[in-house]
Amino acid sequence: MDIRIGHGYDLHRLGGPEDGGKDMVIGGVHVACDVGPIAHSDGDAVLHAVADAILSAVGSLDLGTLFPDTDSENKDRNSRDFIMEAVNRASEGGWAICNVDVTVLCDTPKIAPARESICNSLVTLIGAPVNIKGKTHEGTNKEGAIEVHAVALVQRGQTI
Repeated sequence: MDIRIGHGYDLHRLGGPEDGGKDMVIGGVHVACDVGPIAHSDGDAVLHAVADAILSAVGSLDLGTLFPDTDSENKDRNSRDFIMEAVNRASEGGWAICNVDVTVLCDTPKIAPARESICNSLVTLIGAPVNIKGKTHEGTNKEGAIEVHAVALVQRGQTI
């Protein structure tokens, strides 16, 4: 049995439409908010971090290498494409995703009201249990941003 852990991270500045902020999408779920990510793709920081965690766990290239923000094809791209690439790479390598743990740091929006919807969305996308929790930036210099850490556990081979 082969077990690996991967870590993923993403960070996006937040802004209103006048600043280039997009609709707030967290884990594939549209969340009502006055601000949104300023990003090349759709800016779903949760899907970006989860995809990188899975890619890291299976020893693949990272998200920025696979989908560079210098490529016009990735402009406004749906982050579901990124997560599906990570899931496909895991599957092709014989890896099963055991579970994913996600921490979202942002002052707005609050994660708790959307937690169940976000978890359900992620479970549907990756086919494994997901835990997600929200934290604030506690008045640090990262206010006005959404920051995400994700850890993925994958397994290949027979269980004992």
